[in-house]
Amino acid sequence: MLPVGAKSLYLQVMNRRWIHRAWRCVLLLAVGLLARPAAADVCIVEDVTADGAVDVDDVNAVVNVVLRRSVGAAVQAASDVTGDGCVDIDDVNAVVAAMVTRRHHERRTGYDYVWHYDALPEVHIAVSLDEWNRLLALYDADRLTKEHIVADVRFITGTDTTTIAQAGLRLRGNGSRRRPEGAYGETHVAGSTVWHPTGFGLNFAKFHRDEAHTLSGIRKVHLRYFYHDPTYVRELFCYRLLADYGVWTAPRDTYCRVWVHVEGDEREAYYGVYTILEPIDEHYLADREDRFGSADGYLWKCGQGVADLRRTGDSWFGTDHDEAPYVLKTRTGELDQAKRQLRAFCDSLNTLGDADFERWIARVSDVPLLLRTYATVVAVGNWDDYWNNSNNYYLYFSTTDAEHYRMFFIPYDLDETLGSSLRVFAITDTGRQDPLHWGMDERNPLIARLLRVDVWRDYYVQCLKTLVAPGGGLMHYDASVARIRAWHELIAPHVPSDVDRDNVLADLPSKLGNQPLYRLLADDPQWNYFRVRAAVIDSLP
Repeated sequence: MLPVGAKSLYLQVMNRRWIHRAWRCVLLLAVGLLARPAAADVCIVEDVTADGAVDVDDVNAVVNVVLRRSVGAAVQAASDVTGDGCVDIDDVNAVVAAMVTRRHHERRTGYDYVWHYDALPEVHIAVSLDEWNRLLALYDADRLTKEHIVADVRFITGTDTTTIAQAGLRLRGNGSRRRPEGAYGETHVAGSTVWHPTGFGLNFAKFHRDEAHTLSGIRKVHLRYFYHDPTYVRELFCYRLLADYGVWTAPRDTYCRVWVHVEGDEREAYYGVYTILEPIDEHYLADREDRFGSADGYLWKCGQGVADLRRTGDSWFGTDHDEAPYVLKTRTGELDQAKRQLRAFCDSLNTLGDADFERWIARVSDVPLLLRTYATVVAVGNWDDYWNNSNNYYLYFSTTDAEHYRMFFIPYDLDETLGSSLRVFAITDTGRQDPLHWGMDERNPLIARLLRVDVWRDYYVQCLKTLVAPGGGLMHYDASVARIRAWHELIAPHVPSDVDRDNVLADLPSKLGNQPLYRLLADDPQWNYFRVRAAVIDSLP
């Protein structure tokens, strides 16, 4: 431990933001800071905020200097990461590259256990005959049913097994949701079952709210199969790319294998390789509370192809039991108050003049994070998004106050990407589409209005270029192909399954798309998606 006087001196110095970081490092060595972990004692040039980690806080600190916002003298000095005498986008990119290299470790044991990226865990679901037939009947009555049945779950990773009795099982997905067995009206057929791939949701604590009904503290997971993706990588690639680029709002996602056993069957049905996706819910908010500032605000799921943040009629709002463009996921008993807040946000977004808009959006949101998020969404070619298709995103407002809050944009459902192009609204070819005019600017104003501000447009373009830059480990062809080949090596032996689908890996885009020639692995400058997209992005002024 530090002597009392030395500790007091250290705390005083640490709280005075004008001290140059080099002097602070000398001071740390001088007083022998034994009370802190060894890793935090090392002066890391990219650790602009001097908190012992290289993360998005450092990226945002440098961005604030680039945007000429008021910061402390220590941050101002430390932001010249490249040491060239000025603070510019090169310093932002240097911090991002260091962050990717160091890989931010997960902060909670449960998340490490479930989303262990180097593992291929097994999920075994056991259901009684009566409950399985009830699930089939629920689907027949309403294919979008959200009702759970009772199931037992075994989660196996490495040599470790967790068993959870009487968990909740439901069907999930929109277009990807199918009847998990047979035809309409049929009950379970033992021995000659026709199994169909579908999405599942597991709520371990649905019927018993105790620690024994969690997966190392995790209460819910989504099990998603590769609906239109014969490469088995697209959505996983996008979520991992977002995380690697410092978009901490991205949910966790990793591979798993899924089995279902219905009572009376001789063996389990192997449903194949799935991903296990982190739900965006109150637990997601709680895990990131320190970054959101609060986990007690309003979380909206936005979609139905009309959530454009422009039109907000009364029928457009609902809670979990409603199919509405804006579905409130937290504090559902306060729908009217939440509507007022979202409507006030939309009114400001659509009616403020340019100068007032610039000041307002900087106050109510983390603009660099939002633009970094959207640069990634556009780089991977997600046509089924907010900007183009008014679909597939969440908004989180960190307070319940109608005026004073921070708004966070959370992308999700990223399977129609990486060359799975479709002619929808502004999009004709996702690989070659102009990243500055991705969607319907008048219909979906949020990103379009941000890009009218020169400094934010420049930052957005630099984010795009950083993503495809060689050597950065993000979305450049070499890094992307290496990542995909490693994943294919991991999952290829496990792709054949008992369900009625192709059950093979293929370097092809979605069968629904309008650009069938795109590839991810074939090194073709005309049709390799990574090469085509990089060429378009690199040509931006």
